[in-house]
Amino acid sequence: MYENLEQLFYQGDLEQCIVEGEQYLLSHPEDEEVLFLMAVAYHDIVYYDGHEEVYDAIRDHVIPYLRRILQINPNNQKALYNILNYPLGNEYTLMQIARSKKHITQENKEEFITYAERMLDDPDYAGYGYDFLVRIYESLQENKALLNSLEAAIYYCRKAHVDEREVRDKNVSLFWIKKIYLLDREKMVSGAELVSIIEQGHSTFVSRNEYDFINLADIAFENNVPDLSLKMMLKAIKGENSALHIHEKLAEWHQRFAELIRNGYHNPDVFYYQLIIERNYPEVLNIAEDFYYHHALEIISLHPELFSGYHFAGTFLYENEQYAEAIPLLDKAVQLSSNATAWRRKADSEYLLNGTVLSEVPVFSDYPADIYNEGVYLNECIEALENENDKLKWHEVGRIVYEQAHEAFRKYFGEGQFESDYDNDLHTRAMCCNNLAIKYLVLEDYQAAVATATEGLTYSEFMELHLVRIDALLKGGNHEEAEKALNTYFNLYGDSEDYFYKTLYNRTRQIQLHELLGVKGIYKEAEEALIYAYQHTVENPEIDDYDYRDLVASKNILEGILFEHQHNQDIDTRRAYYEGMAQRFPKEANPQYALMQIYNEQEDYQNVAIAAKRYLENKKEFVLDTFDKAKTIYMIVKSDFLQGNYPEAASVFSQYDAECEAAMDPEEYVLWLSYGVKVYEKLNQKERALSLAERFNTIYNAEEWGYDDLVESVELAKAVVLYQAGDLKAAHAILDQVRSVADYDSIADEYKASWKKPGLFSKFGF
Repeated sequence: MYENLEQLFYQGDLEQCIVEGEQYLLSHPEDEEVLFLMAVAYHDIVYYDGHEEVYDAIRDHVIPYLRRILQINPNNQKALYNILNYPLGNEYTLMQIARSKKHITQENKEEFITYAERMLDDPDYAGYGYDFLVRIYESLQENKALLNSLEAAIYYCRKAHVDEREVRDKNVSLFWIKKIYLLDREKMVSGAELVSIIEQGHSTFVSRNEYDFINLADIAFENNVPDLSLKMMLKAIKGENSALHIHEKLAEWHQRFAELIRNGYHNPDVFYYQLIIERNYPEVLNIAEDFYYHHALEIISLHPELFSGYHFAGTFLYENEQYAEAIPLLDKAVQLSSNATAWRRKADSEYLLNGTVLSEVPVFSDYPADIYNEGVYLNECIEALENENDKLKWHEVGRIVYEQAHEAFRKYFGEGQFESDYDNDLHTRAMCCNNLAIKYLVLEDYQAAVATATEGLTYSEFMELHLVRIDALLKGGNHEEAEKALNTYFNLYGDSEDYFYKTLYNRTRQIQLHELLGVKGIYKEAEEALIYAYQHTVENPEIDDYDYRDLVASKNILEGILFEHQHNQDIDTRRAYYEGMAQRFPKEANPQYALMQIYNEQEDYQNVAIAAKRYLENKKEFVLDTFDKAKTIYMIVKSDFLQGNYPEAASVFSQYDAECEAAMDPEEYVLWLSYGVKVYEKLNQKERALSLAERFNTIYNAEEWGYDDLVESVELAKAVVLYQAGDLKAAHAILDQVRSVADYDSIADEYKASWKKPGLFSKFGF
């Protein structure tokens, strides 16, 4: 029966679910599952009708049904949790909209306190129990009982999570800040005692709400402890700080510190706070955008021993691309503090100014997450580089930065170093492992990549770590573990629509792995998967670019497997296969790419050009490999030339020459140039032909290649264009050189015999 009621519930037919559920309970009054379902259904059926309607439903139905469960089973933890969570949550919501209606009152409080106290005996629910006790006493405004509950909750969280820093910090902090606010609001202790409590507890306090730190700073300020205020504001600036009212409070504290400085206050960190606020919120302070730069220079003059002046002055110059002036300032900042941000800006400046990649990385003093973030910024710079050699050097530097962050996280969690910080959580630690593993992948240290990604998964479960681990296992040749890792991924994410394209990609990688393992029937499996991918593309013409990359990568793997299989077939079989695929999926690029090469083998140059052009039409530019594009353009020029379409060939050559030069290795580019020379020879464009021939010869000389048939074809083309221009002497000199080599093309003899000087009367037309 429960399954039928549950089905009605999830179908949204709550009214029928309630009717049938109540009818069923008449004969089965102790069915705890159905009783619980009725409580939830009565709540959800009025959920969108307003909070006061929800209040009525909780009072009249939810609480009574949950009470019935607890009469049957006093320790049903799900019922205990919800009989407290529903009413307390509803009370809080009503309070937010100025509707003061209570479920838990002085008259019934003992009942609900008993429910919360029962939860304390279950380790899985004890934390909720303490939280509910705190919320009950907050609602009832029983301050002494509330303070006792807060103290008990803090003690419990410290003891229960003694070896779990993140969980301990976040749970203790929730109760600790409530305790501070209670003591301050009700003046339950003196100001000096309150400041002492804050000083003892702030080092392990974490919050995503900047206002908590601002409030703590205010309390310290009211009690004349500015150093504590400064500590709190330095923590506040590390928050999200996206709201205007937060900006205004940060600016207000900037002015407070300015007044304190005028009255003789001196703390080295105060200048850092001032400068960062001036840099980030000049419009709130009503100052010029470069004000912080001039203030930083002033601080350097007055306090040359402080890091902050050099850091912010160097930052201003760096961001204004004055790298030569920025470097010495940032270098001094690094010397004084080993700050990761200052070092990264200095390293970037050195590269942008001198092309120098700094290989020496100092040991940073920053929080783990801050070092990790600098690794992320550094990686963004690396991705923008075009020089592959420099990229590799920077990847090595990035590895060192991420390794430092990785080690700092170990010290944070394993050794308790650093004060607690909300952003230095296990998920960020896992992300650091992920990015470090990627660096190991790039640097081909596959064993380290696997170990680091595996470690990351012990801190936080997220998809990319699985992908990096799979990639490292496959590239490292650990096929057995790769198969396990793929199956783990499929179990976790295989059914998720959100990860459809990632899963498709990993399915193809599994086929690729099965090919390496010699699994039978793999080509049939690959073909079925490829046809599925092609059909999906037809049915989903609007695919996000990010997802499209994964789809294309999947196709590339499958197409590669099938290409190798087809390569063993005779050429007519291959041609028929790819022509069939091209006819069935005319918008796909790969069949055209394969046909272009097959037609070239068969010297069917008309179809080569057609297939090549269709390939470029079908392949989206952002996933088009530069060499594949260059090769295709080369095929078009070659085919046009061999068909005698010289103007078309010249047009394509002129349009894509620079692009092909950048994409091709010298071995390929000289072939391209040779066709350029021959095309312009046919068009009798002497200067263009000779210029390309000169570039051709320059490459041959630089590579120290010997004379070959390709050189001979270029020399003969030069001879023809010179002859056509009337430079018979130079043309014959080239012919003589060609004919001096063994096994030369006999066309040189024909040219030699037929190219004569004009007769004496030829100028008269005889």
